[in-house]
Amino acid sequence: MKYFVPFLLFSAGLFAQEKAFNVNITIKGGKDGTPLYILHKYNDELFTDSALIKSEKVSFKGKTKEPNMYWLTAKKNASSALIFFVDGGKVEISGHIDSIPAARVKAGATQEDYKASLDIVNKFNTVRAGLIQRHNMMNQMGNMDGAKLIIDTAQIEERKYAQNMINFIKTHPNSNVGGFIIYSAVFDWPQISEYDAMYSALGEKVKKGKFGKLASDKLTTMKGTTIGYPAIDFTQADVNGKNVSLSSYKGKYVLVDFWASWCGPCRKENPAVVAAYNKYKDKGFDVFGVSFDDNKDKWLSAIEKDKLTWTHVSDLKGWGNAAGKIYGVQSIPFNLLLDKEGKILAKGLRGADLEAKLEELLGGK
Repeated sequence: MKYFVPFLLFSAGLFAQEKAFNVNITIKGGKDGTPLYILHKYNDELFTDSALIKSEKVSFKGKTKEPNMYWLTAKKNASSALIFFVDGGKVEISGHIDSIPAARVKAGATQEDYKASLDIVNKFNTVRAGLIQRHNMMNQMGNMDGAKLIIDTAQIEERKYAQNMINFIKTHPNSNVGGFIIYSAVFDWPQISEYDAMYSALGEKVKKGKFGKLASDKLTTMKGTTIGYPAIDFTQADVNGKNVSLSSYKGKYVLVDFWASWCGPCRKENPAVVAAYNKYKDKGFDVFGVSFDDNKDKWLSAIEKDKLTWTHVSDLKGWGNAAGKIYGVQSIPFNLLLDKEGKILAKGLRGADLEAKLEELLGGK
């Protein structure tokens, strides 16, 4: 039997009114000496504990300040895991070593809420899978009208699913599962208004806890990276080490340009950005370059060689660039065009598209 030693050390000095819990696991098919892993995340820190199976039994102990989510795996870095919630007290888990995600969990009220939410998710996923299958068949048959009709139906079904989730949170306002739903939900056609409705339905206690914060952070990120909403501000050092914030560009149309010296497509795109900058810089347009470089000399050399005369910043962390993470940048070149108030007007404008948009906004000035 092991304890969540890192978690206990982290929390004992900071939190009051912690609740002790015991996780007792019966695991069929597990040989004696085989480890099981239980994991937990708090404030972006991942805590892992393990214990060895003995006579098909494993136990863990820990403490939690609020109802919290844990996951159980047979391998330390396994992607397939059993997710469950702990309120404190006893947690009973039973399953087979080869199908841990399907294990049965008997725990407190939060776990029961989680099971109820899963029923909604599973029903939607069944409908979604059927629609995807029908859509693929229509495409194979060349029936584009039929395929479009299925897409329209899928959007309607997703709206119903979102409303079901909103209703669930409204009827469970004091459950941390509501915050978890918002944090973990993935929609094919996300609507900010629906996420807003979900968050508004959370009780105040949940909003102040771990999952309320995760839900709020997700909503803030979604809004700050979505066309029509104010862009999320960030600050990084320029080529001279001076910090520059995106918010300092308010009052101008600004292209936030994510690129790198080592990125061939970026370097090919740079002449178009230079041309746009030179044409519209005196009409209220600017460029804010954000580099995914990790070598300052190469970064500076590319700026000079490509004649990129606007302000450039970087944290020199390559693909780990903090601003890139904020905006979910998966490939470069990538850009955002912001209006004078800092709202996102467009994304991914390249070549002629960038020129046309700037002509629309500034051509008559």
